[in-house]
Amino acid sequence: MPGTTEAAGAGKTRLVELTEFVTPEDLRWMVLDKPDLPDDLSGFDLLRELVLDNETMAKHASAKRTVADLVALGRANGYAREFAVPQGAPTLEGEPAVILEAATVAHLFATAEDVEHWIDAVFVEEIRSRVGQEEADGQKLVGVEKLEVTGFHDHAAALLVVHEVPGGMLGSTIVDFRLGNLLGVAYVVAKEDRSFIDLASDLGGRLERQMVRVVLGAV
Repeated sequence: MPGTTEAAGAGKTRLVELTEFVTPEDLRWMVLDKPDLPDDLSGFDLLRELVLDNETMAKHASAKRTVADLVALGRANGYAREFAVPQGAPTLEGEPAVILEAATVAHLFATAEDVEHWIDAVFVEEIRSRVGQEEADGQKLVGVEKLEVTGFHDHAAALLVVHEVPGGMLGSTIVDFRLGNLLGVAYVVAKEDRSFIDLASDLGGRLERQMVRVVLGAV
């Protein structure tokens, strides 16, 4: 893998420059497939995969944003692939598994600066500001904790986001990282309000390596 990526304007590496040529069609090859998952998730089944264009994001994102808002933030497109525990129980209380879902997402932005702004202002600060609010799906956001995250080549951040749901709590450990004009997201959802940062970071590291392979044309 090429050396450490650097912030735009501080001396771009060749890898960062190559992300400027990524197209929305490339994103589906970046997110992880079942054979790429960590051992702890090897028994999970594909739940869904979808194109996350700005129209879809505007409809389903927790924050109320229009397509024009997302375009103004520099976001172009995205692709997600999600996995879930097989044959989940009908209720959260009856589910024996602790980890319920895991996913990787690749987003394309206009510039690397847009990616950093999204991580800091949209991912970290906006989610923190919504604590105590009820989301569109009826879940109540009851807590957010910023986590330490290491091992990524450029700007990264991680959160534990806790929702109150019927029958208990859901804790989502989410890692966001920048690779040039690309935003990588890896998350793990558990039925406990505690962090799974090691697993989420492993998932994110695998995503980052796959993104690098696609950018370099190895996939």
